[in-house]
Amino acid sequence: MGRRRKKILKNLICITYCAIELGIVLLAFKGMERVIEKVYPAAADLPVIEGEVLVLDGETDTTLEEDKLTVCIDAGHGGKDNGSDYRLRYEKNDNLKIAQAVAAYLTEQGVQVIMTRSDDTFLSLEERTAFANEKGADYFVSLHRNTGDGNGVETWIRSNAGEETEALAENIMQGLSAVGIQRDRGVKKGTQKSESKDYYVNLHTTMPACIVELGFMNSVADNQLFDEHLTEYAKAIGNAVLATYEAYGQSGDAVGESVPETTEASTETANTGQVLSNPVVENVEALDSTSQEWGQGVNMDEKNRPTGALMLQEKYGKYSAYFIGEESQTIYLTFDEGYEYGQTESILNTLKEKGVKATFFVTKPYAEDEPELVRRMIDEGHILGNHSVTHPSKGLPSQTLEQQQNEVMGNHEYIKENFGYDMYLFRYPTGRFSEQSLAMVNNCNYKSIFWSFAYLDYDVNNQPDRTASLAKLKERLHPGAIYLLHAESETNAAILGDFIDAATAAGYEFGTM
Repeated sequence: MGRRRKKILKNLICITYCAIELGIVLLAFKGMERVIEKVYPAAADLPVIEGEVLVLDGETDTTLEEDKLTVCIDAGHGGKDNGSDYRLRYEKNDNLKIAQAVAAYLTEQGVQVIMTRSDDTFLSLEERTAFANEKGADYFVSLHRNTGDGNGVETWIRSNAGEETEALAENIMQGLSAVGIQRDRGVKKGTQKSESKDYYVNLHTTMPACIVELGFMNSVADNQLFDEHLTEYAKAIGNAVLATYEAYGQSGDAVGESVPETTEASTETANTGQVLSNPVVENVEALDSTSQEWGQGVNMDEKNRPTGALMLQEKYGKYSAYFIGEESQTIYLTFDEGYEYGQTESILNTLKEKGVKATFFVTKPYAEDEPELVRRMIDEGHILGNHSVTHPSKGLPSQTLEQQQNEVMGNHEYIKENFGYDMYLFRYPTGRFSEQSLAMVNNCNYKSIFWSFAYLDYDVNNQPDRTASLAKLKERLHPGAIYLLHAESETNAAILGDFIDAATAAGYEFGTM
């Protein structure tokens, strides 16, 4: 056989082999699609609610009767906040399904139900609690799924919860246990980190409230029980509410509970930060402590997004870390505040003029030295972020885990005590991090915020050219962009207004993390 014929035969064999392999992959993919559709049904497949429900997101409205039992059902997370996730399954979808099922059952029983959300909408914790308080709900039930090293169901109530609140949580646990759960983890007070502190929705509601964690998303058995017994779980939660109301009626016996002093107006406008309840990462000590230095790099995808940010978002997003925002026309302005150089007031003036909110990451010494600027940031609706106590020059990973935690919580506690603000976003000094430090910050109930754009703007003695800098900021616009700008930069203060105008003209809007 000639050399040429042998080569042709070899190529034909290779092509045939590749075609067979491709066919196998396609069949496997089709099979996986069927599995996904079966195990994780669409969020739209929700129970139908017979009757009207008042919804915060405005889809449905009705007039509330003052003397009728009113229950606020809160589907945790939503919109850009997926909550926990496990193999394409998102907590926000499960939360909405069980919330709709509970609402459907209670309305059938003649209960007046209000819901914080009825679709995939993002709402702040402050919006959720203010809604329940304003509408005078008798009970507030926030529905969630858990994740981490464990299984089973648990409920959370305030650290100083009264009898009615405890009864509500106990009745829910008994009802769910009767239906069938892997493990009864009990009624718990406070938070994962402290029995003396409280989750935001429990602390800021004026009625008996509890958080229900309906099984662990990373537990196959818990997921199976959730899917198979969704209707029964909803009925059990609804009956628990009815039983509690029957026992306590309108007595409002919430012994030991105290509501934060606030007026109706301040409930709507007060900027007090947020208290997150991140899934706890177990065995943090065993994770990789190798220090990594973040920079967005120069490689972009077809949408001008840094590929490095996309890659690390995929890799480390499970630790509540953000290297880039969601793929939308929303972008985010963040300013690092290690020390004051006379530019922050100008930056705040520009933001106020343009109607834009930003995040200011402050160190503890900055907050100690510049309390009036910090107070202004809070009062004008900006987010106050945590930039550590001492801003270690070698980054958090250079310290022990205990020292790292002190860097986060030392600043947190100072801001909370002196400004009444709960910080929940953290930026790493020098951009250095490790997998271990990401998990540690997550367990402090913080989100780690990196960036998808930064440039050399921090040297006050060598400030970049204004025209070139503005051009650079505009050229790097991309969906979900997180801009890191140093507030000591005279250039940044000078070009900020022009950049906001340019980004807006390009079709972008400014959001907060």
